[in-house]
Amino acid sequence: MIIDTIRDLGAWAWWVGGALLLAIEIIAPGNIFVWFGIAAVLTGAVALVADVAWQFQLIIFAILSLVLVVIGRSYFARSGTSEEPLLNERATQLIGQSYVLGDPIVAGSGRVRVGDTMWRLTGPDLPSGTRVRIVGHDGPVLKAAKAEG
Repeated sequence: MIIDTIRDLGAWAWWVGGALLLAIEIIAPGNIFVWFGIAAVLTGAVALVADVAWQFQLIIFAILSLVLVVIGRSYFARSGTSEEPLLNERATQLIGQSYVLGDPIVAGSGRVRVGDTMWRLTGPDLPSGTRVRIVGHDGPVLKAAKAEG
């Protein structure tokens, strides 16, 4: 039944297939189905203009799909740069900042309040009330040193 419908539509089957692929891109965006949809529409245009066998139409579709996916993905690929590169790296944002210890650092481990969050930290043993500077981090654990001055 589907094969008969495709045979009856002829070259227009590519246009229908292209429209379906473009609709899938709207439903499941990912910048991939659009290129297959455009390739199908272009293949349909070639098939309407020139009387070509279905095997050659498949080859045209495959080549156009490959070329459009490669070009489209590279053209629209993100450059990797951001206006705020440390947006999701909270511990890295804290490096260089100074804070007052609420709890002492005992046996190289303690906690410091940053905003409304308590962070674990490591560093030299220091009493509470001492100003420390964040010098690095190991995952979510901050590394502190006594602040100068």
